[in-house]
Amino acid sequence: MRATCVANDPKMLADHQQGRAVAFESTYPLTVGKQYLIVGMAIVERAFFFLVRDDAGGPCFAHAGFFDLLKADIPAGWRFGLEAGINASGKGLWSDPGVAIWGYPELVDDPEHVNALFEFDPGALAVFESYL
Repeated sequence: MRATCVANDPKMLADHQQGRAVAFESTYPLTVGKQYLIVGMAIVERAFFFLVRDDAGGPCFAHAGFFDLLKADIPAGWRFGLEAGINASGKGLWSDPGVAIWGYPELVDDPEHVNALFEFDPGALAVFESYL
């Protein structure tokens, strides 16, 4: 599934699309007008994200509000999972902000995979790359 980038600054998003960390976020390495392959999606706190390869070549959970509206079939082989944030509230959401995730199997089934992507772990990056 592909989506076209229409924005890359989180401060431009509607309030309901922003997470609590928006004040600390800067412009994402995405090009307005460019299409990106979506290999996963997540809801964290109240914000919806797409997992894409950013312009620096790495994995990036980018706000879904950065992309054109789209309707698409869920890709074959994707999985879905609810995370601890679905039950968290208040302060608990800071420690367990993930609400839901879907995408390639390792993204959903391996609880360490997302953190490994953020840490640019070579094994996690190889898995991510294999789905692009």
